[in-house]
Amino acid sequence: MIRTTSLEETIAFGEKLGQHLQAGDILALKGTLGIGKTQLVRGIARAYLHSDARVCSPSFTIINQYEGMGRLIYHLDLYRLSTLEEVESTGYWDCIEDPNALVLIEWLEQVDRAKPIEFLTINMAFDGDDKDVELSNLPRLFSIEGDTSSELYQRLAPVFQQI
Repeated sequence: MIRTTSLEETIAFGEKLGQHLQAGDILALKGTLGIGKTQLVRGIARAYLHSDARVCSPSFTIINQYEGMGRLIYHLDLYRLSTLEEVESTGYWDCIEDPNALVLIEWLEQVDRAKPIEFLTINMAFDGDDKDVELSNLPRLFSIEGDTSSELYQRLAPVFQQI
């Protein structure tokens, strides 16, 4: 488990993750609104694409695409979708089946039948509930969940053990 204490540390953790990701990997990012999923993606994109890509939440566009150094990231947000039919109308399946892209999905749990065959989940949670502290200043906890025998899990597990 990893703990970050600021959005800057969350981005830096994303950069560490991005160094271990490759085309064809699919990650689900799970956590409450405001937890920093898009900030984590910003860090992943910075390391994976070797650039400061303009990363923003795909809440309304559903799918954002970032490119750099001949690499591609699809950043998806399923928060506003609730049925498989809605998912199918977005180009979702084309994204998750693209072997040349890294795929990062926010709110995958919104549409249960849209889960890819192989993926890992990064769980994000606030560490504490101090009502006097602004959300952006609350520490965050990150853990990894999925098939522990998968090659992707084996590649990422050590990143979640670094302190």
